[in-house]
Amino acid sequence: MKKNKAGNKVKVEATAESVKGNVSNESTIALEPRSAESPEIPASVAPSTTELPGNGLPVNRLRWLLPDVLKGAGAFLVIIVAVAILLTPPLIQSDFPKVSYSYNGNTYTNALLYRPLAMPTRYYIALPEKIADRYQYFAVDRRREVATLMTNTLSRTIFGIPAIKRTDPMGLDLEFRHLDNSEWRVSFLPETILFSNAVLSVRLDVK
Repeated sequence: MKKNKAGNKVKVEATAESVKGNVSNESTIALEPRSAESPEIPASVAPSTTELPGNGLPVNRLRWLLPDVLKGAGAFLVIIVAVAILLTPPLIQSDFPKVSYSYNGNTYTNALLYRPLAMPTRYYIALPEKIADRYQYFAVDRRREVATLMTNTLSRTIFGIPAIKRTDPMGLDLEFRHLDNSEWRVSFLPETILFSNAVLSVRLDVK
């Protein structure tokens, strides 16, 4: 407080100017405690849980399970096919080994050779027609060194492909058979398989 020249006290009043403009929102926002609940996720971000009619499975869960279901179905199908091939191998026509046969002094190369899947040492030979009313289908197992005259024809098929049943007998072992009043001679050599009697001779060149 100041005194004037007359010695009287002069009263000084302080006036605060009003702050022009708006007060910043940041200085006036009161801190509020956060809710214990997690914030809501917008509907556009939240995963879809739409259920398919009739089964009650969410769409996302079905999409996750679909690859595993497909893999399981594929593995099951492979097992079924493998078992079918092992039990009933299909016959695949092949030109190896080379087959020829001799009859009445003539040699022919028009016989068909079949090799079963999963049986690499087994061969099946089909002559174009019966010779002497009895010789047409033969089976050869190189590992067991057995040549047989088949008693049944190659009539079994799978989806139109000739096939055999693994448990079926190969046929009549030629080494212990006397047909046409003669004995069959069977030879398994490193490069040739040969079986013959007085009527027919069949040769397989395996190399």
